[in-house]
Amino acid sequence: MLPRLSHVLLAALALSRTILAEPSADDQLKAFFARERVAVKPVNFGRRSAATTPTRHLRPEAFEDEAALRKRDSLTPPDVGQVADWGGSNPQPVRNGAGDTFLANSNHQIDAQNPDNVAAPPTDSGTVPNLKWSLSLSHTRLLKGGWVREQTITDLPPSKDLAAAELRLSPNAYRELHWHRVAEWGYILNGTGRISAIDENGRSFISDVHGPTNGTDPDIYYFPPGVPHSIQALEDGLEILLIFTDGNFDATGTTFMLSDWLARTPLEVVAQNFGVNVSLLGGIPQKDPYVFDSTVAPPPFGHASEQAVKDPNGQVPSPYVFHLSDQERKSAPGGGGWVKIQDSVTNFPVSTLLASALVFVEPNGLRELHWHTSDEWLYIISGNARATAFAGSSSSRTFDFQPGDTAVFPVSYGHYVKNLSPTEPLIYLELFKAPKFVDFSATQWLALTPRQVVADLLNLSTSVIETFKTEKQVIVA
Repeated sequence: MLPRLSHVLLAALALSRTILAEPSADDQLKAFFARERVAVKPVNFGRRSAATTPTRHLRPEAFEDEAALRKRDSLTPPDVGQVADWGGSNPQPVRNGAGDTFLANSNHQIDAQNPDNVAAPPTDSGTVPNLKWSLSLSHTRLLKGGWVREQTITDLPPSKDLAAAELRLSPNAYRELHWHRVAEWGYILNGTGRISAIDENGRSFISDVHGPTNGTDPDIYYFPPGVPHSIQALEDGLEILLIFTDGNFDATGTTFMLSDWLARTPLEVVAQNFGVNVSLLGGIPQKDPYVFDSTVAPPPFGHASEQAVKDPNGQVPSPYVFHLSDQERKSAPGGGGWVKIQDSVTNFPVSTLLASALVFVEPNGLRELHWHTSDEWLYIISGNARATAFAGSSSSRTFDFQPGDTAVFPVSYGHYVKNLSPTEPLIYLELFKAPKFVDFSATQWLALTPRQVVADLLNLSTSVIETFKTEKQVIVA
C-alpha cells in the first residue's frame, strides 16, 4: 500500500511541477521518471520549452511570446489598406491580428508577387472572381522562327470581350497569311516588322512597324474582321502583343490559315482557281506552319514600298497603322503622368471595334477612381501596380501586377490603378471592345453634384467637398 501511495504522491508532485512549467529541472522528478520509465509521463500543460514530450506542431517557440506575435503581423497599425509587408521574410496570411502563419509549404515566390492574395486589405469583401492572368503562366508554343503564348477565356473566364497573345518572330520570319472572324489589334513590344493586307475592294496596304526606340512610343495596328494580312519580322526580329475582339479566341471558326485552307481543298479545284497546272501545287504545306522562315531577306526597315505590288484598285483609304510616336502626350490634370488615347471616333478611324489607351503613371502616382461602359482589359508593360475592383453589393478584391500581367475589370466595376514604386514609372495599356474610349471619374462626379448631397452621404463638411476637382484628374500625383 505504501509504495502505491508514494507513486501517487510523486505523480501528483510531477503534475503540479508540470503546471508550473518546470518538470525537467527537478532532480527528484528526473530520477523518478528515469526509474518508472514510461509508466508515468508528465502532463504538458506548460510552455513548449518546459515540455518533456515534443510538440507535434512546428510553430516556432518565439510565437508563444505576445511581443513576437505582434511583430509577425504584416503591417504596423493603423491599417488603412496599405500593402502588407513582411520585412523581407516569406509572406504569411496574417494581418492586423487576424489569420495565422503557414504550417505547411507555400509557393513563396508567387505569394511575394501577390501580397493582396495572402493578406488582403480589410476593405476586400464578398466573392469577386479572379480578374488577373500572367502570360508567364500561359503555355508557350515553340515554332521554327519564333513562339507564341495566349490568354483566352479558358485562362481568364471574366474576359469575355477580349483575348490576347504575345507573338515573337525571329529575324525575317513570317506569321503565316491568315484572317480572323474577329478584329486583330497589335502593339509592337519590340523590334521591327512589316505588315501587309487588302480590304474587301482589293485595295492594298503595306507598312513598316517598330517598337519603342530612343525614348519614342511604338506603333500599333488594327485589322478589321475578315481582312487578310501578313506579318514579317525584319532584321531586328519582332515581338507583338496581339488583341482579339472575342475572349473565346481559340474556338473553331475564328482563325483561318491560307495554307491550311488550300491543303483541305481538292488540288484540281485549287489549280483551276489559280489558273495553274496541278503539278505545281505539290509543295503546299499539309499542316499550317503558323510561323516560318523567309528564304530571302526582305528590304530593310523603311523600305516597305520596294515590296509593294502595284494595285490597280489603289490603297486602303484609312491606314491600318497608328504611330504612337506622332501622337502628343496628354498630361494628366492630376499631375501624376500622361495618357495617349486611340479610338475610331477621335484619331484612328479604322479601329471601330477597339479603343485603347497608353497610360504612363509617375512613381507613387494613381490612375484615379473610375469606371467604364465596356469591360477594360489591362496589360502591364513595365512597373508594378495594385488595383482594387469594386463589383457592387459590398464586394471588392485587390490585385497586384508585374510586367506581362493581364487583367479585366468588367463593365462598370469601379477601380483604380496605383503605381507601387517610389522611383520607377508604371506603363500599361487599357483596351476596350468599343468604338470610343469612355470613362467616368468619381472625383469629378462628386465635385459636380450638389455639395450638401455629398456631404450628407459621406459625412464630410462642404468645405472639404469644395476642394474636389471638377475636371477629370485621370492620374493623381
